[in-house]
Amino acid sequence: MATSAQRKETRLVARTSTEIQEIIQRAADHCGATLSQFLIDAAMEKARTVIERTETLQLSMVGADALMAALDNPPQANDKLLAAAQHYKGTVNVDNH
Repeated sequence: MATSAQRKETRLVARTSTEIQEIIQRAADHCGATLSQFLIDAAMEKARTVIERTETLQLSMVGADALMAALDNPPQANDKLLAAAQHYKGTVNVDNH
């Protein structure tokens, strides 16, 4: 019986030139890491950076103030917005819980 503490592991494969592999291996050696661990650590660091940059909204103070003002005092919905909302409700089953 599998427990939630068990972890399924998968293999990542990358093809590269011998020169690139030697450079990465050299860097891994300097860090005292295996090649696999070095690659995983580097990939995770890059992945976290990309995710943070793409999923985080960063605003200046002026932008943040403008956003808060718009949230506190939203403009009235115009015909185009109402039509878009109606289209969304018609194409996505939002009432199905």
